[in-house]
Amino acid sequence: MNEFKNILVATDTRLSDHPIVLESAEIARKNSGKLTIIDVAPDFPWTVKLTMRDHQHLHDLLVQEKAEALEKLAAPLRESGLEVSTRVLEGKSSVEIIREVIRGGHDLVMRIAKGTDSRSGGFFGNTGARLLRQCPCSVWLVSQKTKPVFKHILACVDTSSDDQTDQDLNHRVFDLATKIHEYHRGKLTTIHTWSIWNEQMLKGRLGQEMFEQLEEKTKDVTTERLNAFLAQKGDHESDATIIKGEPEEVIPGYTVDHEVDLVVMGTVARSGIAGMVTGNSAEAILSNIKCSVLALKPSNFVSPIKDQ
Repeated sequence: MNEFKNILVATDTRLSDHPIVLESAEIARKNSGKLTIIDVAPDFPWTVKLTMRDHQHLHDLLVQEKAEALEKLAAPLRESGLEVSTRVLEGKSSVEIIREVIRGGHDLVMRIAKGTDSRSGGFFGNTGARLLRQCPCSVWLVSQKTKPVFKHILACVDTSSDDQTDQDLNHRVFDLATKIHEYHRGKLTTIHTWSIWNEQMLKGRLGQEMFEQLEEKTKDVTTERLNAFLAQKGDHESDATIIKGEPEEVIPGYTVDHEVDLVVMGTVARSGIAGMVTGNSAEAILSNIKCSVLALKPSNFVSPIKDQ
């Protein structure tokens, strides 16, 4: 995890426990990095501003309370020798967190997957989902547990692609998943899904025997490429799993069936459109996962959110 040296942890000072602050502090210590702890004071809705004359004073008090709470969180970490700064942001959470990432040059954002006030029906809240889509750096969303302990880590790779961006992400995904595995001593699985392009059309035109040969060859090539990738890693403790099916269908189901605590995956912007992830596949996977996620971005990713 030594690529994370400037960590932004977004917490909610109203909570009684802050496990992600402690977890991010551990990562910063191991990497000789620094930590910034933030909370966001939302804007009051227009109805409040119209009906409450002292709304600005109330907002200022809220900001002050959050600032004091953040300093209490930071104090013992500073005493232990860690470089820690705090900041209260004001506005829409996802936008302000991303702007802070840009301003501070952060390489990792850590946050609870879903806030206490979230109205989202999914596992990830709206802020978490927007960070996954639009944040220019890696995003680590942790499920709401008393402590983020990962007993089964799933590294998602795609070695079928010769694209350099994909290959770089494969290495980063595996290396980070391995380091997290070594720290938490949980099980590590590397998963690769495979499928046949336009399967139904080919099955109807090739005939049963030729299609089965194509299917077997595709599986063999996928297996060979994954094994070649893993061979580059030398000795490792990862189990390799190859499953036929589309990743957005296979991976979420696998996490449930095999009690995965953390998914490490890459999101790739091939489309050239700022803030877009690959062909909706990564988006669909993230929408259906119900465990903690560490999503890595390529170096050429451009966020649609700009600093102001």
